[in-house]
Amino acid sequence: MAVLLLCAIALPFSAGTAFATSNITNTTSGQINTNNSHNLVNATNQNSKQTNNTEETTSQPVKSTETNDTQAKTVTQPTTTQANSSSKNIAAGSASATTTTTTQTSFTSTQINSAASSVKTFIETNHRLPNYVTISNHQVTMPQFLQLMVQNLLNYNKGLNIPVTLKTVTTPTNYTETVKSGNIQKSEYLSLAQTIATSIASTGKAPTYVNSPLGKINFNNLVYTFSKILNFQVSNQRLPTYVSVKPWTSIQSSGSEGSSSTIPASLLPYLQPTTNAQSNSQTIIALETSITKGLTTPYDKATAIFNWVRDHITYSFYYNTKYGALGTLSAGTGNCVDHSHLTVALARAAGIPARYQLGYCDFSDGWYGHVWAQLYVNGKWYYADTISNRNTFGVINNWNLNTYTLENTYISLPF
Repeated sequence: MAVLLLCAIALPFSAGTAFATSNITNTTSGQINTNNSHNLVNATNQNSKQTNNTEETTSQPVKSTETNDTQAKTVTQPTTTQANSSSKNIAAGSASATTTTTTQTSFTSTQINSAASSVKTFIETNHRLPNYVTISNHQVTMPQFLQLMVQNLLNYNKGLNIPVTLKTVTTPTNYTETVKSGNIQKSEYLSLAQTIATSIASTGKAPTYVNSPLGKINFNNLVYTFSKILNFQVSNQRLPTYVSVKPWTSIQSSGSEGSSSTIPASLLPYLQPTTNAQSNSQTIIALETSITKGLTTPYDKATAIFNWVRDHITYSFYYNTKYGALGTLSAGTGNCVDHSHLTVALARAAGIPARYQLGYCDFSDGWYGHVWAQLYVNGKWYYADTISNRNTFGVINNWNLNTYTLENTYISLPF
């Protein structure tokens, strides 16, 4: 029975092990390498009041909205260009949303702008993108919605008030960003919109990032930035002179644990998706939303995530990574490494910093290499070893915490 609680690591453990990479923190858990923080930039708008033509940002939506952890909805019902029974806009996917099947789906400028206001509000409330926005009973993914927004913006700038046809647009595979905080002028964001529209038309895929005068703006930030621009147009019947942007990590961390000040800047890398902890996956986000529904504190969310992985994913013995977070979820089983991948991905999707630890541990039947997760809640790191039902969040009972050897702490596992 005890062997089921063990995890296999194919490489030997020793001081100076080959596991060390640039993504690794020091072997003492209190010391953290922050050299990866340059990989974590994103963009957003400062919601200040308009004062004049040279100092303005997008305003709050004119539509009344209602938001929670899973959806944001407008209470108005814009018209639609397709035959259906409802025209309500719902961000992040309400259970009431259904998909309208037509040979060609198009949306009016009013519908797209109204949905943009809803998405903007959702992002500012939940500090992440919604899974989708529903326009006239049609579920539109965020890559598709970016295509609708930029085309609608370009049409408006040309004085055209015409419907925009919905296209099939796939999601980018990573979210690299190097943008710094600042303002992007009207001519510049119109140029970005044209670049995005051209890229989507030629590749059928949303861009991972686009180059701006402030640096690379990633996909998530592009959705937010253009939703702010269209929301401003709704409120003011004109396009803003400029739009303010800042790193996407600033948006994410502002929602983590209630305040960005509770998470040190050195820990922001632990909120980012990595190769096998795909916290930006819509599948992971949807599961995290379901697991933490109704929970408000980071500790309660972390505990719920731990319990779900421990109780739903069985243990399998093999070496190193086999599935990653998404594969482990699909397989319903994994070793200690893959258990940790899923735990870390779900935690990061919830805005909770998460990391990996690698050690040589004393189990009841001997010493073995082992990997477990740690989640950062209320100013401290908590153990999250989900391979044994004897463990609880922050408490380990299946190996001896008094005698183990910690080899390394990681943002992303190299094996």
